[in-house]
Amino acid sequence: MNTQAKKKRGRPSKKEMLQIHGKEENNNKKQPSSLDEILGETLSIYTATSSEQYRGQLAEMNITDLQSHAYKIGLVPTPDRKVLTDRLVQEFIKWNSRYGSNVATGNVKSINDLDSQAQKILREGA
Repeated sequence: MNTQAKKKRGRPSKKEMLQIHGKEENNNKKQPSSLDEILGETLSIYTATSSEQYRGQLAEMNITDLQSHAYKIGLVPTPDRKVLTDRLVQEFIKWNSRYGSNVATGNVKSINDLDSQAQKILREGA
């Protein structure tokens, strides 16, 4: 008969067990502040920052591209190019009035356009 003590082969102790619960432990993570951050998508479906620029982009598209773009935005595509373009521009203006403050406008001044005191203040950080 074997006189040596046998090792226990039962369950591991609670200290040895790791529990996976699917929750992220890092609480320092930045909380989402907008719907696009929650969904992991961007709400910015437009690459233009002004209605004139958007009209230029639409003018370069063919009717199939316009209809596909309208579908992505949530509009019912129509076969008439003028009607579809007008609806797309109208929808862009609505979107821009809601979310346009989060989109960079093209009106950024260069540092050389500022007065000398503002230039001095801005250059202190560089």
